[in-house]
Amino acid sequence: MNKLRRRWYDVDYSATEIFDKIQNLDNDTKNALSENLTEIIKQIKDLHKEELEPDLSLGLERVIGLYHQFQSRRRWYDKNDEEIAYAIKTLFTLPTQDFYNIVEGLSVSLN
Repeated sequence: MNKLRRRWYDVDYSATEIFDKIQNLDNDTKNALSENLTEIIKQIKDLHKEELEPDLSLGLERVIGLYHQFQSRRRWYDKNDEEIAYAIKTLFTLPTQDFYNIVEGLSVSLN
């Protein structure tokens, strides 16, 4: 597969499949998905705020997520609309296990 590892979500084949499916959804479905996804991500982040975190570090995953969030607008979701772009970029800022849990949930929902 030539696309492998070219995009941040290509680290996992199931994530690649899910984001390819999202890319091909109609705009109304993408908007509904982005609203739901953003709300789920907010709830997860709120749960993590309650956990003890190191005082001196945001964590590597979050720093990388923030970097990707403000990277140039080359990706399909950056060119599409702000809601889906925000949802997908925010998804990347989650800890790895939470990211994979959401990808798994999206896989069930979109199949």
